[in-house]
Amino acid sequence: MTDIAQATAPDALPEPDRSAIFTHLSRRLAAHRHTAQRYALAEADAVGLHVNADTCTLPDAMGTATSDAFLRTIDAWAQEVLSAAWIACQQPGGGACPTLGPLADSSLAGLPPLPDAAHLTHTLTLLLLLHLSATQRYSAHTRALFASLGAAPDEHAAAGTLKHPHDAARAAAAIRAAHEHASAPARAAGIALGALAGGIVLGVTGGLGAPLVGAGVGGLLGALGLGASAAGALATALAGSAAVCGTLFGAYGARASGRMVARHAGAVRDLALVPVRAPVETLAVRVCVGGWVGEDGGVVQPWTVFGDDMDTYALQWEVEALQALSGALRTLVRAQAMQYVKAQLLRRTVLAALLSSLAPLTWLRLGRIVDNPWSNACARARKAGGVLADLLAARAFGARPVVLAGCSLGALVVFEALTQLAARPPGETVHLVQDAYLLGAPVQCAQGAWAAARRVVAGRLVNAYARDDYVLAVLARVSGMAWGVAGLAPVEVVGVEDVEADGVDGHLKWRAMVGRCLVQCGVPGVSLEEAEKQAELVLDTEQELDPALDKEDADAEAVEPGMHTDGLNVQE
Repeated sequence: MTDIAQATAPDALPEPDRSAIFTHLSRRLAAHRHTAQRYALAEADAVGLHVNADTCTLPDAMGTATSDAFLRTIDAWAQEVLSAAWIACQQPGGGACPTLGPLADSSLAGLPPLPDAAHLTHTLTLLLLLHLSATQRYSAHTRALFASLGAAPDEHAAAGTLKHPHDAARAAAAIRAAHEHASAPARAAGIALGALAGGIVLGVTGGLGAPLVGAGVGGLLGALGLGASAAGALATALAGSAAVCGTLFGAYGARASGRMVARHAGAVRDLALVPVRAPVETLAVRVCVGGWVGEDGGVVQPWTVFGDDMDTYALQWEVEALQALSGALRTLVRAQAMQYVKAQLLRRTVLAALLSSLAPLTWLRLGRIVDNPWSNACARARKAGGVLADLLAARAFGARPVVLAGCSLGALVVFEALTQLAARPPGETVHLVQDAYLLGAPVQCAQGAWAAARRVVAGRLVNAYARDDYVLAVLARVSGMAWGVAGLAPVEVVGVEDVEADGVDGHLKWRAMVGRCLVQCGVPGVSLEEAEKQAELVLDTEQELDPALDKEDADAEAVEPGMHTDGLNVQE
């Protein structure tokens, strides 16, 4: 069921308020467009300097071509949103909808005050409905734009209107009848509903163009608060177009995703999407990917910190390999060399210098413990990332924004998916990913790859790292990765937010610190209560991994450079 009155403004807004909303939207759109351009140019620069490192020449032609195609797609999207906003705000100032060009004003200073939150939400919801009906998608950039406004449409009401159009139409008819009793202008406006519905049908099939505008939407919305009736007419038009809702919510994509996973079964075994909570077909979806798993093989537990603000899935991948890695990591952490490293970190020794002091024989023994399961899991993570990229590109989750979150090797899966999406034509990928959060990522800080991933993400790309994650540092060194690892340090790429996580001094702690880290990163939809419950598992993890520390701590801390203990040789 849906309450169509929640999807549109209950009362007509005066011209100054409508004009203020439109001005804010147009400025924010221009700012979003300019920021996207900056990311695209940063990627072109990074790719060009990487390819021509010896001569430091200008970016190569391929990088420039990609950025140009990306900007054309962004410009088209921005104009679509601006046109929908112009109609939702009832054509402020009259005339034709303005054009959002490369030199459009993006200044946010001196803007007029916005109306109250209720009217702003109603207007944005109407904008969303008009935009969805015209484009048959909810672009990740559109949702990121709403986030930048500090306000958001009522996605629940919009989703209800789309999923239950007949109920919306009946509710709109009741609202229209009430208005018809009020005044003659209302009755006149009601007569225009048939023409409006016809115009919107053309808008659904042909994009936001002359039929939708020519139906007099702006005038109708301004007639005695008949915005609700206009939205009802929109829902009536959508009632005969199941493909719109099917495309938006992934009704067809869900079946396609199963076939796609089956096609990749040879490359990635044991791949599945597991709902964290029962899906309710929200207008956005969240996909979470974990790293190592326990003996129970559970992939959902780290992500139960998320509420029901949107459909949330956990990607299950290669559980057997991840369980083998889990066992190897536990053995590694118990090794005496690792106990020495941990004890020295407590004394505030710099991690890089500390690891450099370990003897080659010590590195050889550590490598024997973990090298094979870690390398195997990394290789499979990259393959899983390729499958995730295919699922996203095929709109397996519907034509709605996707928020990605990954921890440990799961962050590698997410990053690989982003880089593979970046290699596709921008027109196929620009509307897919809203935000991406990578926690403890075993990914090198290669500027070109991170700049490409930044272009693919419409909103926030966050790298959460822990400087004292001595386990990840050892894994990176053993596997031959450079010292610049995203899970250990900032990546320092334009547009990437680097956040140093609190309380993570070992890679195995990430699983119990996901919630707190997400809160620290300012991720919406995280339950503080669930995050604190999850963090209580850190003590259990420490006791499980270090059962004999009470007895051995003194011995471990007594090991100094140059001493030999049980075969451990620690050099100066």
